[in-house]
This record gives sequence, C-alpha cells and structure tokens, in this order.
Amino acid sequence: MVNALDLEIILMILSLFPNKFLYFVNNIGGIFYTLFHSMFKKHGIFKKTNLIINEVIEIGIGSIGVVSIASILGGLIAVFLIQDRLGSYIPEYFIVEAVAKSVVIELGALGASIALVGRAGTRITAEISTMKVSEEIDALKTMAIDPYDYIVFPKMIASFISYPILIVYSQFLFIFGAMIYIVFIHGFGLQSFLFGIRESFNMIEFAQSMVKGIVFGAISTSISCYFGLSASKGAKGVGEATTTAVVYSVISIFLADFMIIKIFSIW
Repeated sequence: MVNALDLEIILMILSLFPNKFLYFVNNIGGIFYTLFHSMFKKHGIFKKTNLIINEVIEIGIGSIGVVSIASILGGLIAVFLIQDRLGSYIPEYFIVEAVAKSVVIELGALGASIALVGRAGTRITAEISTMKVSEEIDALKTMAIDPYDYIVFPKMIASFISYPILIVYSQFLFIFGAMIYIVFIHGFGLQSFLFGIRESFNMIEFAQSMVKGIVFGAISTSISCYFGLSASKGAKGVGEATTTAVVYSVISIFLADFMIIKIFSIW
C-alpha cells in the first residue's frame, strides 16, 4: 500500500521533471494506441499475405544470424559460469539441468528478443521514420490508405510468427552451445547430457517461453512502429526515433518478463 507520505514523495519527484513525465505518459499512450489500433481494426488479412510474408523474411529469416551467434555464445558462457562456480559442489548432471531450466524459462526468450530488438526493431523504426520525414506517410493518407493497416499490421503479424519460432531456435542453440563446452571440452558423456536435458523439460515452462515470445514481439514491434510514425526533424529525427525505440523496447521487455514470471509462478 502507498501511504500519504510515499505519495507526496512520488509527486514531489515527478514535479521536478514535469516535461519528461508528460513525454513518457504520452508515449505510453501512443504505443498502446499503435498496438490496439493496428490489431483490433478490421483488416483484409488475406489481401496482405505478400506484405506479411515479406515482413516474416525481414524480421524472422533476416535475424537468424545474430540470434544464432548470440545463442551459441550465451550457452557457452552460461555453462562455463555454472561449471566454474558450482562444479566442485554439485554433480555434472545438475549443471546440465540448471542450464536447461535457465534456457527454457529465461535465457532463450530474453536473449533472442533483445537480439531481435537490435536487428529487427531498429530496422522497423528507421524504415517507418524515413517514410515519415520524407512525407510518404502523408502520401498514403492522401490516397485514403491507413498507415496502421498497410504498414504496422503486417509487421505485427510477422512478429507474432517470427518471435516464438526464433525463441525456440534460440533455446536449441543455447543448449547446443552448452553441449559444446560440457561434452566436447569438459568431457561429460553425451548420452548423460541428453538425458539431463530430457528429464528437466517441463511443458509449462516451454509454454511460458512461447507466451513471452508473443508478448515481446507485440511490445517491440508496437514501440518501433510508434516512434517511427512519430519521427520528425529530418535525418536527425530518424536517429532519435531509432535510439528511443530501442531504449523503450529493452526496458519494456524486461518489465514484461518480470510480470510473466510472476504470473506463471502462481501455477
């Protein structure tokens, strides 16, 4: 509960930065408007199949490289740290289980999503903000074409498809990276490693990572599209919009990750 003193302190802090606070609130409202206006409006989805496929190629297939490198290295680092810190205290079987659990619950979804923000989110913001400052968005409106329907909606659908698939892909590569170290470098048996992975698998935890994929995709894409559509001031505005979108996306993904973990912990 927030008592009167706590509320007074919060209001005092906010009063020191009124413009920043109003800017933040306005942006949050704009992000939610972008998400709901693009998703819950009536769309001719079958007429936009080509646009959605192109976005899946750009967001999903185009991000395979960076997700692959980040995931394999992440698996190597994770198992090395656990082995280095706990290897003398617990059996190797439990190290395998700890890595598998952390990958399925957290590392796979979070690592892939942050990589996608850097690769796909920046591309979306830069593309839309360039269209905005070059008045292409205004031209679409002049032709009675809704930018949320023609530009934002295909990207949102593509993110719903691409993020969960890439998260599963990232989880496999995280485990592959862990296997490289613990089996081929440390000498742990391959059969024992695979048995530990199989025994530690939990469908609820896997479902949690899929939920994270859909939520993170919605967050990242709606933020990237909103700041792209809000860009101004020419080339400088494109850079500012892209930087701001990355900051908001990363912070929002961490907040959403915490909330999803708390919700699933009830089960």
